[in-house]
Amino acid sequence: MSPLNLHNDISLLFVEDDETARDTVSRLLMRVVGTVYVAADGREGLETYKVHTPDVVVTDIRMPVMDGIEMVREIRRLRPDCQVVILTAFSDIEYLLDCVSLGINHYIRKPIDFARLAEAIDKCCDYIDLKRRLRKQDETLNLLSQAMEQAPASVLITDLQGAIEYVNTTFTKVTGYSTQEIIGKNPRILKSDLNPPELYRELWNSIREGKEWECELANRRKDGQVYWELAKFCPLRNSAGAIIKYLKVSQDITERKHYEENLRYLSNHDSLTNLYNRAYFEAEMSRLAASRDFPVSIVIADIDGLKLINDNYGHDEGDRLIRMAAELLLSAFRAGDVVSRIGGDEFAVLLPRTDQETAQEAVQRIIQGDCRPKKEKNGYARGLSLGVATAYDASGLHAALKLADRRMYLDKYDKKGHAPPQHLPEDDGMAGD
Repeated sequence: MSPLNLHNDISLLFVEDDETARDTVSRLLMRVVGTVYVAADGREGLETYKVHTPDVVVTDIRMPVMDGIEMVREIRRLRPDCQVVILTAFSDIEYLLDCVSLGINHYIRKPIDFARLAEAIDKCCDYIDLKRRLRKQDETLNLLSQAMEQAPASVLITDLQGAIEYVNTTFTKVTGYSTQEIIGKNPRILKSDLNPPELYRELWNSIREGKEWECELANRRKDGQVYWELAKFCPLRNSAGAIIKYLKVSQDITERKHYEENLRYLSNHDSLTNLYNRAYFEAEMSRLAASRDFPVSIVIADIDGLKLINDNYGHDEGDRLIRMAAELLLSAFRAGDVVSRIGGDEFAVLLPRTDQETAQEAVQRIIQGDCRPKKEKNGYARGLSLGVATAYDASGLHAALKLADRRMYLDKYDKKGHAPPQHLPEDDGMAGD
């Protein structure tokens, strides 16, 4: 006899009242399936089935206590899809009709042709394997569906034309659109107009070619609020390898982007006045030195008597005056001028493509807004001391900075009626007036 396939994960119940046939056939059945249970009549077979619930039942029809037809009828009530093979030496039409009504899977005449029996059991096992695979696929799909619904990332699936076919719960929470509102729409409904057009061209070109694409996107929620996401796009393929859908998985990174923007802002701005800080001013000096934005004028401003104000009225009052000075300077210059706070009471302004005369006009606006000198009740003057100088090429830029600083100090001491100290920087003639 040729070797048979062994279905190790299949269990079988064999019911036969003839002891010799029961022993012989059961031994042969062990070559086909992994586990064989044996019973001598229908009643014993039904009880055995209730305990072990085997996958396949092979049974004789005529048996004492309970016949095979009655046993199968009870088993089918317990498990309608149980695979059943009937063995019988009789061809009575009534038995055949009963078998048909019960949906018996296979009918084998006695004396038993074991090759035919093994073939019938193989077919039963194939059916069971198929059902198991389908059940496992259903369980996997169910798990994947639950995972997608419960995932902290937004999931979106479109057809090849870009019509949205699926979104998960996180997507609806992030965007504010319900599933009913978004299905059938194009993802451009989220477009914020803050992303460059070439980004979308590269994205679609990549996924249409079967490639993955990852980028940061600024999108707009249903309420109009802009949010940022880190998005990954990829094509979905069928079993033949053809692209049939597009998938987008994205993470809301709005909080991170705001944090990064705040860090960038703080790296270039003074936290008290929101003016540019010294680092940004020096970076702009270097940029202007390499540019053609000449002439460049520089204005240096210093708050008079800030230390006395801090000592007599506290630092809150001093901070208030610093903010007032910042507002005054911003109001006096153009949008493209770089107004910076470079020290506790000192400010510097870069004016690209500005000659000395235009810079002096801006200084006059500051003076008029300052209304100086102002006499405080304790006798000290409060106002801004100012100095301005102009460079006409890159070589004179740092000299202009020194000259503006020197003129600011001269202004400060002139208002007090004092002679300037000897250590003030000298005008080296490299900057224009």
